[in-house]
Amino acid sequence: METQASDLEEKENMSWTGSAFEVREPISGSQSTRSHGGYTLDQESVNRTDDDQRQTSESGYSERREWARMQTKHFEYVDSVSDPDELVAPLRDKRCRSGPFFEYELKPNQRVVHEYKGMNYQIGGFKVLKARWWDEKWVKLLGRKPVHEPGRKIVRFSEKQLLKFDWLRIWRGSVFASSFLWLQLLLVYVLAATTFCISYFVQISSSGRYHQVYIDGGTDDRTQIVEIFQQLTHVANFTQSVSVLVAFVLGLYVNKQVNIYWNLRQEFLQNMINCVESLCFRMAIYFPHNNKEDQEIRDTILRYGLLSVALFFKDASEIDSWTVGERNILGAHDLSDLVRDGVLTPHEKPLLDGCPAKSQVVWVWIASFFTKLCLDGRLPDPLANQESILAECTKANSNINFLLGRINTQYPLAYSHLVVFMVKILIFMAAVQAGYITAVAFIFRYNYWAYEQIVMMTVMTIFYQGLINIKEHISNPFRDGSTDFSWKMFHTRVHNECKAFFAAGRSPPYTHSERPKPAVLPPQLIVRQVISSKFRH
Repeated sequence: METQASDLEEKENMSWTGSAFEVREPISGSQSTRSHGGYTLDQESVNRTDDDQRQTSESGYSERREWARMQTKHFEYVDSVSDPDELVAPLRDKRCRSGPFFEYELKPNQRVVHEYKGMNYQIGGFKVLKARWWDEKWVKLLGRKPVHEPGRKIVRFSEKQLLKFDWLRIWRGSVFASSFLWLQLLLVYVLAATTFCISYFVQISSSGRYHQVYIDGGTDDRTQIVEIFQQLTHVANFTQSVSVLVAFVLGLYVNKQVNIYWNLRQEFLQNMINCVESLCFRMAIYFPHNNKEDQEIRDTILRYGLLSVALFFKDASEIDSWTVGERNILGAHDLSDLVRDGVLTPHEKPLLDGCPAKSQVVWVWIASFFTKLCLDGRLPDPLANQESILAECTKANSNINFLLGRINTQYPLAYSHLVVFMVKILIFMAAVQAGYITAVAFIFRYNYWAYEQIVMMTVMTIFYQGLINIKEHISNPFRDGSTDFSWKMFHTRVHNECKAFFAAGRSPPYTHSERPKPAVLPPQLIVRQVISSKFRH
């Protein structure tokens, strides 16, 4: 029986490059149809007639996949290793061979998923896509991965290492990876330098307040020094008062968004995933046998559930796609990657093309499939099962509605504008203050005043701008950022857990050689009550 089960498992976990999951180059939305000789062919017809181009596309994708595999570290799913310091990962994270392709990179402080959407960065022979110009130079000159690598997502980081010295080494995934943060910091330095020049040259001019002090090269008059220090303290206190007010309002602003973020992940998204696993749990009990029919039923329910999760990520990313280019990069309307990864069949793809509620429509498929099983007499107690399964499907659909509703519901524009406006005003006030105090400090030769202001200005700019960047980022964590959720990792974890359910249902511990098959409730046909009043007399 174990041999039969292993053979069946091998058939279920077909090679990713096998005939059922043929590797194809992702096709953009603009290339979904082509015109030939005055008439239009759909994409399937083009793929059948253009064999040479397809083979070239597949070989290119395979080459990039092989290159990606050589660039990452792999881990072994074994308990006993020769090196106790060898990096490992949870068994749930093991990529399923019949699922979407990704690479799992292990680091001492991070576990990283490389989704490799389309044609990503390369170190030789391939075009750099969606990379900044400095990323391209970084790749070509140093042979290193770019900072803004598309499809690179951090699955988990080591908080223990972060508390030690990793806070000095981590760049990607932190607020420091934002290019606008450094651009704004540069503008703040320019504003501070401009304020410094104006204040300095006005104060040391012949009619300036500190002209004599500048001529004397400073002053030893303690009374004058104390007076100047008190004046500068009043200037700094004004900015500090505004900083306290902004910190209070910004704290509430960001804290509420963090609560929403956890609500999205732990409540609504997890409930949808729980519905998928609950249905697969039922399938493991109701259809545990190794025959082809039971296997197809189990795999269909699992595939539909995983398809709904993948389509939800596309629906969620579409919300913040402001241009056609952004939508194409995120693949919000392109389902060819799901066909290539074996999550969606070519027959099902036209049913979802142009559908505004793709992830929810799949739950209608699941409910209809279970209804068919009940009508065919494949389930025990079909009426009760029908009600409970419809309740699960309705719950999953409601959670998708809640998720998309949460993402679509923003703070009021007036509130967000006021908070961001006050943050920007505070940052610019800190720059003007730093420039003025630095000018006075240089005149009086108290340079440490200047150093203190420059440090405070830098820290304040990074801290406040970093907070509003975090708020914007976590408002929709289903996009393509390095710290956004990876649907491929969710797919893998749910797939591995449900496959474990199926394996446990096929071979429970009470089976033995005399009774190798697991216990199954007998299926029943739906018994309908006939009302005599409906008959003609």
